[in-house]
Parts: sequence; C-alpha cells; structure tokens
Amino acid sequence: MGRSELKSCARKLLNLRLFEDEEGKKWDVSVKDKRLEILCISQFTLYSVLKGNKLDFHNAMSGDTSEQYYNEFLALLRSQYQPDLVKDGKFGAYMQVHIQNDGPVTVELESQSQNKQQSNNKD
Repeated sequence: MGRSELKSCARKLLNLRLFEDEEGKKWDVSVKDKRLEILCISQFTLYSVLKGNKLDFHNAMSGDTSEQYYNEFLALLRSQYQPDLVKDGKFGAYMQVHIQNDGPVTVELESQSQNKQQSNNKD
C-alpha cells in the first residue's frame, strides 16, 4: 500500500454517500456533506483469517509499518477535512470504545493492493 492508496481511501471515506439527505433520499449524502465526526481506531484483528479454530494474523502488516500508515492516514483525513472532526484512538492499545450505530450498515473500504492480495490468497 502506498501513499496514493492512502489518499484514495481517505477521499473515499470522506465522500462516500452513506446517509440520507434532508428529503429522506437514501445513500445521497457523505460524511463531509454532513460535517460529521470520524473516529479512527486501529484494529489489526480485522485482517485475520481463520486457521482451524484460531485466528491467524500472518497476512497483517507489522506493527511499526502499520502505525506509520495509520498516522499518515489520519494526517490525510485531517488535511482533506476539518481536523477537529477527525478523532482517533491510541494505536495498538486495548480500548473500550462506546459507539452508537445508526442503522444496519457496515462498509469496509480496502485499497487496490489489499483487494489483489486477498484474491491471490484465495487461490
């Protein structure tokens, strides 16, 4: 994953139309349009694969490298948006995060290289 992919993911996160507009039209307004807060939490367990009855993290990026990418991603979000609306947790820490989801929607954004790597791992 390179800087261009980080930029692409940041742009997509800010501009993806996930919310309804004032007239109730679904999937028409972005985080940026609504001036919403963004909470970024590092969670390498999302990149696990099942190996028997255990989680395997061998495909996950090293901690040092992933922390650099995480910090760069936060910097990109803050430079493309309102810095005070981009919140983050402590990288690599165990945290209790209390959130309230509004609706049954979960979207996972991946870079092009992640998509290629995952399709290669399926072969």
